[in-house]
Amino acid sequence: MDKQKYDMKANEILVWLNVNDAGALGPVIEATLKAGLTADSDEDRDKFWSSVRSLCGTLPNSPIRRGIQSSLTAEQSANVDSVINRIESAFASIGEADLILDVMHPRQRGDSIGHYGSIEDWASNMAQSVERQLKLAIKENRWSGELTDGLTNMALKEPKATDTEDSSEE
Repeated sequence: MDKQKYDMKANEILVWLNVNDAGALGPVIEATLKAGLTADSDEDRDKFWSSVRSLCGTLPNSPIRRGIQSSLTAEQSANVDSVINRIESAFASIGEADLILDVMHPRQRGDSIGHYGSIEDWASNMAQSVERQLKLAIKENRWSGELTDGLTNMALKEPKATDTEDSSEE
């Protein structure tokens, strides 16, 4: 891997690690990335990157993504991940799980008919909803993608205009 590409990818993951909890692997991933930044050859950088990919692959929410590159910056992407991970944990640890699963239902469609299987399934669904909202807020310029004291400080959506005519104009 050429130096410029490694530097870019390594810095993206270092930004992600600053706002997301990778547990005990965090320092190991960070040290491996930093060691790769000092590598002298493409072959050595490939080895470091392979190690980082393997380590990140064991995380429940890896900073390494497959597919089309996101339009979000590395910082925005890291902050979105941080918020959705915290939201999912909050919903998964909520009390009265049996009651919630009894009254909260997934959208009923071919692949999901019935109740959520567990509070973790419900929490995951809530996190996916929050992820969509966060990305839409960035797209609509209602949120910069930055966190202040762990909060988004996202602007509200503009209320929908109503088409009401003034009845006094008769």
